[in-house]
Amino acid sequence: LFRAREWWSARSEGEGEEVSGSLLIANVDNSPEEEDKLVVGGLSGVLRIYRPAGRGYKPADLMLEAQLGAPILQVEAGRFSQHSPKEIALAVLFPKALAVFCVSTTVVQGEATDDSFINLSLLYKHELKRSAFNFTYGSFGGTKDKDIIAVQSLDGELLFIEHEQVTFSKFLPNFLVPGPMCYLPQPFDAIVTVNSQFECQCFKYSTLSSSSGGNIASEDDREKENRRARTEWTTCLGESAIQVQCFKPPGYLTSEKYEIVILGERSAFWLTGSGSIRASKEMEQPITCMYSYVVQAQEKAVNFLFGTISGQLLVYNYDLKLLWAALLDFPPISVGILSAGGVRGLVGTLGENGDVMLSYMGTEPPSQVINNHDKKQLNYENMDEEHRKLLSIIRKSTTESKSEPTDRLILRAQVPNSIDTGNPDLNWQNIQVTVKLFVSYTGQDSLENIKLTVKVPEPFTCNIENKEIPFLEGGSGTPRTISLVFGVSSPSLPTGTEVSVVAAYQSKSGDPRIVSSSFALPLALCGRGIPPVKDGAYKITLDINQEPPSLLALFEDIPFQGGSTLPNVFSFLYHDGTQTTIIVAKNTNRFRIQSAAFASLALLSSELARRLKLHFANAEDEFMIGFNDDLGEQLNIYSTVIDSHFDARKALKSLHDELEIFAKEFRTIQKRLLVRYKDRNASSLMGMDKLLSMSYDRIVSCAEKGEKMQQELKSRANQLSNATRLMLLLLRFKFQLDDDGFNILEDHWSPRVVDCETQYGWEEATELSLGLLLKTALSKSGQREATLPQEPPKAAGDTSKLKK
Repeated sequence: LFRAREWWSARSEGEGEEVSGSLLIANVDNSPEEEDKLVVGGLSGVLRIYRPAGRGYKPADLMLEAQLGAPILQVEAGRFSQHSPKEIALAVLFPKALAVFCVSTTVVQGEATDDSFINLSLLYKHELKRSAFNFTYGSFGGTKDKDIIAVQSLDGELLFIEHEQVTFSKFLPNFLVPGPMCYLPQPFDAIVTVNSQFECQCFKYSTLSSSSGGNIASEDDREKENRRARTEWTTCLGESAIQVQCFKPPGYLTSEKYEIVILGERSAFWLTGSGSIRASKEMEQPITCMYSYVVQAQEKAVNFLFGTISGQLLVYNYDLKLLWAALLDFPPISVGILSAGGVRGLVGTLGENGDVMLSYMGTEPPSQVINNHDKKQLNYENMDEEHRKLLSIIRKSTTESKSEPTDRLILRAQVPNSIDTGNPDLNWQNIQVTVKLFVSYTGQDSLENIKLTVKVPEPFTCNIENKEIPFLEGGSGTPRTISLVFGVSSPSLPTGTEVSVVAAYQSKSGDPRIVSSSFALPLALCGRGIPPVKDGAYKITLDINQEPPSLLALFEDIPFQGGSTLPNVFSFLYHDGTQTTIIVAKNTNRFRIQSAAFASLALLSSELARRLKLHFANAEDEFMIGFNDDLGEQLNIYSTVIDSHFDARKALKSLHDELEIFAKEFRTIQKRLLVRYKDRNASSLMGMDKLLSMSYDRIVSCAEKGEKMQQELKSRANQLSNATRLMLLLLRFKFQLDDDGFNILEDHWSPRVVDCETQYGWEEATELSLGLLLKTALSKSGQREATLPQEPPKAAGDTSKLKK
């Protein structure tokens, strides 16, 4: 609703990305006026200290800018000086070192005003053997007038440093990656952190110190889990953490009671000192940082300030009620509250590029908010009428033919009639066909980053599935030539021979364009010719209105494997061993296609029709192919193919359900067996180890059956796809469908059988689409639109409705 009002800001020169925790608000120079300073450290190694003296940035506000020579991970202020325990020192964490500096102020008198500068002197520095991640500090062990630093490394070591001396170290348990941590003061005297298992863990300092014996942990301690640190309590959060802070709840600001607030990726959690979750809040968008502060009013209270990834500042009270929200100019990665220039309660925020801003949450609305002051009652009839007019305009604009652009990409394929190797005795693993694809551009300029995609039907493969052409010159130059090598991946029945090539590119004006081209692979890639085979269980007969040509001349490009040939008989052997034969009647213009498998008739029938159309393309009379037999026999056979595929789907679903039950049983036995193993008082396993082995064997057996059934389902889907193509072809020849009518039928009765892991498959999709086709294009009223069902289709129990 409101924008945060900028009071002061300092823009970074962009040396490097900042990190959360690199913004510090403290009186680091121990000035008597107790003025807050802004300390910013970044991964570029630059340390800056600001003292905002008034509204608006002035060069004198930058008191220090120093290059420390290494990336700065974190800066904190505390009682780190051994010689001046009451003064605050500055601790800076680097990846391989921890340095403590003394910050002092020097006043230079000028003619008009006095300028203040900060001196940075090194007190001591610890070189770290392990790469550091973050650190926390506090009065560990009840120490007075000094703070002890605990550094967490990337491999889970907690290293405790007391002034110039390293006291001891300990490795954290169940460690994978480091997480945020904070110090929980007395009476807890503990470290609170969140591990990679989304658990909040508490480690008491006394337990860490006594178990370490005052020694530095060795590699042996890291490898053995029993030598790692022991937790005081553990609480599961179920979410990774970004930041951890402790605070005193309302009513206990003067006592020694503390609570913990943990900032997760999408939620915030409030925990008591004993580890129980007091409250949690799920945010609408990811949170980047937080800060807790005490409100000095009639009654003391605690509020929480959250920064979001969209640049919002959200203020919540202790009861998780949203008090205020304001919008910043950038998403903050660190936030705090300070007093500067005599103004109290300013909000300090740090951006990811190093920008620092002090603001206050006023009542200025955002400039982009649109207010609707029109209170007129809505006229739904006029809105409906306007909607109809717009739909009519859209239909007219989409149906009108538009001229093709002059600068367009052209795809042209040169397909050979035969395979590359002319030896017909070669098996399916060694044959291949090389297709030359020519890519040219008609424009006068050039194109860049043209993405080509090649899609082939099963079981064919292509050496190029996706290819990017970085540059293509336009004009009348030589087109770019790409060699596409096609082979066979398995000896299964092809579901088709059509290959589609799609090119996506952007024109010089920035408009996205897509060009597609398709071509058919040669039949020789699907198998080879064999001596005539006149037996076949499944037969179809096609009639033509021209004198039939010789089959040897019609299929002259197909290699034959020995034996004699006849001009009116052509037998073809697929790679899976299926034989299909075409026989030409002697006295009538008829072709009979027969095979031992119903699905094998589709590809050769389609190829025969294509070659006949090319042969009679220049005939005086229009060439026609007809199918005059009754479709009842073919429909009955097709129904058995559908049932076979549907039964395979149900069998695979049943195996998946059994596998889920067996896996659940296996996990239950595992848990009970682990409880027995962890029990300190050894007890009998009661045969659960044998039960676990039997359950494992059942899972393996069921999984093997599932793999076999998946292969069987793939084979039956292949048969269903080819059978569907054959039925569509027969319907086209029987009712003399034109291209538009056939495309509509093929779109609704799709031969592309895709089986996914869900409960919906080809049967449910085909039943729904054919139902819509009957209500629209095939209805008596000629209706062009139909309403889709609002609810998702239910899984079919059988195929009786589909077969009707």
